[in-house]
Amino acid sequence: MNIKLKDLFSLIGVNIPEKFAGLEFPSHLATDSRDVVKGGAFVALEGEKTDGHKYISQAVENGAALVIVRTGKNPGLDVPVVELENPERDLARLASEKLKVHENLQEIVAITGSVGKTTTRAALQTVLKQKFIVHAPERSFNTLIGCTATIMAMPLETEILILEFGANKPGEIRELTEYFPPTMSVLTAVAPVHLEGFGDVEGVLNEKLEITRSPVMTSIVYNNDNELLNEAFKYVVKSMGVGESKDSDFVISHDTSDYKLPAMSFVLAHRPTQEIARFTVNIWGKHNAVPISLAAAVGHELGISLQDCADSLENFHALEGRGRVIILDENKFMVDDSYNANPASMSASLETFAKIKIPGKIAVLGEMRELGENSEKYHAELEPLLENLDCVILTGGTWRQAMKNGNYIFAENWQEALEAVKDFMSSNEWHGILIKGSHSIGLENVVKYMQKSSCLGVGSTSFHQA
Repeated sequence: MNIKLKDLFSLIGVNIPEKFAGLEFPSHLATDSRDVVKGGAFVALEGEKTDGHKYISQAVENGAALVIVRTGKNPGLDVPVVELENPERDLARLASEKLKVHENLQEIVAITGSVGKTTTRAALQTVLKQKFIVHAPERSFNTLIGCTATIMAMPLETEILILEFGANKPGEIRELTEYFPPTMSVLTAVAPVHLEGFGDVEGVLNEKLEITRSPVMTSIVYNNDNELLNEAFKYVVKSMGVGESKDSDFVISHDTSDYKLPAMSFVLAHRPTQEIARFTVNIWGKHNAVPISLAAAVGHELGISLQDCADSLENFHALEGRGRVIILDENKFMVDDSYNANPASMSASLETFAKIKIPGKIAVLGEMRELGENSEKYHAELEPLLENLDCVILTGGTWRQAMKNGNYIFAENWQEALEAVKDFMSSNEWHGILIKGSHSIGLENVVKYMQKSSCLGVGSTSFHQA
């Protein structure tokens, strides 16, 4: 059961017309008319590029049962319409108030960081749902309206809410923390991302640390291998470090056995209690041991044993575009890491790819965007990781400016990159292809082509690491 419209909107002093005051607030909220589900709600937002009020009819055609508009822009539809002075802010206030009437809600866990937020969130949801009723974003909803949509869709019986906090410029994490104060926070990493908004990595760090301002915060789980976070939380009470460092609260250790695609395996130990468990997870690269371990650390803090955490993640698979390994046949595989890219994640993914001893390795790399004035430098620093690859296709103008040496293929867009892939594969032996870049490059289209043109297999493939 959800809250009645009249009761819900009364939390922020908005009166609902009597004829639909008794209706329940829908269990799905969308700000894009294409994402509307039948019986859901559509919020018409005014943005820099478009005005959501233009797509109200399309949203209703797609099944919207409630439409929220700016005051004075009621189009006079047959479906219920709620007018708000500022739909984005008013709904955020409403979501904030809604949290207070969820009597079963025990914890609000918010995840922030430069990389790995969504993987951590998905893994944490998998871990916690074995013991709790969990509600989490359906996608990477890490903005004010995204978190609002997640909360507005949260069932009343929810016991643990998981949120992602993202930011492109200063002040956004603080705002999210003020609206939706977490009881637990998870910090995945601080790295040079969105530097056009933050200026430098110190600016990124300061923004991420805003999450700790929550007045109801009880514990902080962070990546102890990240030097900036390690320094920030070294003397913080009730913070738990996760990483390969021996002084971490949760210590990650890797063995040197053969790399079994698509699974990644490591051992996680809780140093204070000496509890230990092996994790085998269907995700790409040892760098993803950190987000998996962060999820396990939160689960452990909430009363789930490490072994139970490991068991729950045995069937966990990487999300689309985020380290998903696809076995194309018994001798060929593809790594779909196409959703996003920054210097830290690009380096980690390339290091894993470089260590696998196979002939015929192809890397299709999109440029890393929003890196500010040092963008070319960050691209050029990756060049040593490309040395032993058989084919490197660099997509986007920044690569061309940054790379002065090496036998690379340069492409202006994903279409040219795809043609280069086809040309290489038609005349060369190959066994593995890594696809990674900023989402706006569109390299997921190369992934889709590879899936359609190949006979997908099942099982695992063994490769020796250097």
